Amino acid sequence: MFNSLMAFPEERDVILKERSSASYHLGAYFMAKTTSELPTRLVLPLIYMFFAFWMAGISSRVGVFVSTTVVCLLSVMTGEAIGLLVGASIYDMERAMTVMTVVSLALLLLGGFFVDNVPTWLDWGIFLSPFKYSFDASRLLIFDRPIPCDGSGALKRLCDQQAVDGEVRRWVSSEEVIEELEIQGSVAFNVGILVFMGILPRYLAYLALKSKKEGER
Repeated sequence: MFNSLMAFPEERDVILKERSSASYHLGAYFMAKTTSELPTRLVLPLIYMFFAFWMAGISSRVGVFVSTTVVCLLSVMTGEAIGLLVGASIYDMERAMTVMTVVSLALLLLGGFFVDNVPTWLDWGIFLSPFKYSFDASRLLIFDRPIPCDGSGALKRLCDQQAVDGEVRRWVSSEEVIEELEIQGSVAFNVGILVFMGILPRYLAYLALKSKKEGER
């Protein structure tokens, strides 16, 4: 978010000058700018996932690693889109940084990383956070099989429940895990929302740039 935030404000004078002289279409500049910088934004998250996934022991399946990495990169692209929108809308760097800080922290809080029980009057805000959809999609991909009861983790309550025949449970089904963790939607649904949230802010950023005039401050 913060790297993409500086994409347009740093080139404000160039953008306004080229627009006034009609040297090229704004759409060509916008597409070239965003697509050329995208690979550099994806390299570090890709390297991070390559090491962190296996070190955390999340799963031994390569398919889960690949799919969760793709979800992570989609989340990065969504965050980049939000940063582009703020940077294109607010050319003043101090104001843009302030707005970006507030927006990013709010999205993180609403995404379920720091607060489990969001106040009722803020429930609607959860669905605005791209982190929620990437988090839910990743957990759906990871917990797609029964989980063994090893006496640890957040599923201890489910594992402690007695079966009908009185024996201690050794496995928890994926459906029970999803319900316990309050995961919403399917993988396809959450990924689709991420893609939508990665495209819409980019289009709004383009419109914001298009509305800027030379000499505007």
